Amino acid sequence: MDATITASRGNWAYSVRLTVERHRDSRGQEADDERSKRAGFLAVVLIAAFVMPSAASQAVRWIEFSSLDRQHPYKVSGTLYLPENAASPVPAIVLVHGTAGIDRRGQLYRRPLLDAGIGIFEVDFKTGIYRGVTDRPKPDTFLPMAFAALKELRKLPAVEPNRIGIMGFSLGGNTALRTAMESNIKQWMGDDQGFAAFALFYPVCDHFTKEFEKSGSKLTGGPMIIFFGTEDSYGDGKAVPELKSLLATKYGFHVTTVEYPGATHGFQLEWARNDVVRPAAKGMKAHIKWDPEATSDSVTKVAAFLRENLAVK
Repeated sequence: MDATITASRGNWAYSVRLTVERHRDSRGQEADDERSKRAGFLAVVLIAAFVMPSAASQAVRWIEFSSLDRQHPYKVSGTLYLPENAASPVPAIVLVHGTAGIDRRGQLYRRPLLDAGIGIFEVDFKTGIYRGVTDRPKPDTFLPMAFAALKELRKLPAVEPNRIGIMGFSLGGNTALRTAMESNIKQWMGDDQGFAAFALFYPVCDHFTKEFEKSGSKLTGGPMIIFFGTEDSYGDGKAVPELKSLLATKYGFHVTTVEYPGATHGFQLEWARNDVVRPAAKGMKAHIKWDPEATSDSVTKVAAFLRENLAVK
């Protein structure tokens, strides 16, 4: 897989990209092999050599911030990527990973979104907070983190404050979905505006729909798109269409959905996992299989959706 190593200059960093071969152990945790160790050593040499940015280098910014939850003020961080040569403030998204943490999915969508004129704030809500599925906090824990990321972006002159969306995978998609609830915006943002657009990948809708109905809240009305596969072991093959129907008939809200026949949860991941124990999966077992066609199509569609709904100039 590709990795990006950065050398810092103040608050800004210059990236050196290299290819690292990785494998996963039986628990699904990522581990470096000997090739990755050699590549890491090479990266250190390259960083030392490239003290000045070249045309191929990409300026990024690493930002530390805290959750808005005063009872649990977790320290979190994110990496901001901005379109090159932007002459004015740009729209941006907060990108939230799945339970496993930041992986290749963020990189997969990065260049197409940057080329579309959209900045990306890829956040890390895992490091220092949890290690895996067994000790991960409840979904609502990530809401004040996501809204804190929104506030951080609004501080930056390079980002258009009223054109910030959110995008996420699995846990991140579920977090993004919850940020669309008016009650959650009121709780964490007060009278400030929430996110302007929502792009969700297999967001585990089943539990959300039940909680949403009980909450009495409404959605903000901001444009939303959901990508999912019919063979999703977390139930989104059924739950996403049901949520779409509920929102349309009861709340008059139209959500765009993109269904991929035969695709599984995590269809962008280039490794297969069968019968992995996951508490939120149906029967507590998850199945993941790479679907290159669905992956390619989703890249094109999500870039077009965000470009249109964040009013890229």
